Amino acid sequence: LTINSGNINIFSDNDGINTNEDNVSVTTINGGNVHIVAGLGTEGDGVDSNGWLVINGGTVISAAKPMSDSGLDSTMGSYINGGTVVALGSTMDWAESDSQQVTMNLQFDGYKESNSAIIVTKEDDSVIFAYDPSEDEIAGENARQYMGAVISCPEFAIGETYNVYSGSVNGTETN
Repeated sequence: LTINSGNINIFSDNDGINTNEDNVSVTTINGGNVHIVAGLGTEGDGVDSNGWLVINGGTVISAAKPMSDSGLDSTMGSYINGGTVVALGSTMDWAESDSQQVTMNLQFDGYKESNSAIIVTKEDDSVIFAYDPSEDEIAGENARQYMGAVISCPEFAIGETYNVYSGSVNGTETN
């Protein structure tokens, strides 16, 4: 399965995207805006590949069933080489360390509520990444709690030190 562009919104009772040929399937996202709200039924990963998962560009927002599943799940490895990625769930299939883009694999000590933003700042506290599930224009009304997150964006750089915050945010957004 290859996604090159477009606005794709998936709401699913089970896995949002599932390519299921064991050790053969490849799910590739090269561009576009992909929003996945999976696990609206009893279970469901956001993206589940029984082979490889490769994200080269675009924006991928993927939320799994909060109690049991991953925003990204891949048998042979998840590689984030570009784009902006936010994957939320409880169990997490972390992005591979040899991905070409810096990726943060976050595991929280307890569940974060659906209005718990993830904010990443540089050492001088300038914000370089922010995501609030409850404010997401596509997934917002279906936003749920999460315990783990995989985040990546082009602004993250190797060798830099970042502060990562998670919680409710009060204030005004400015561009």
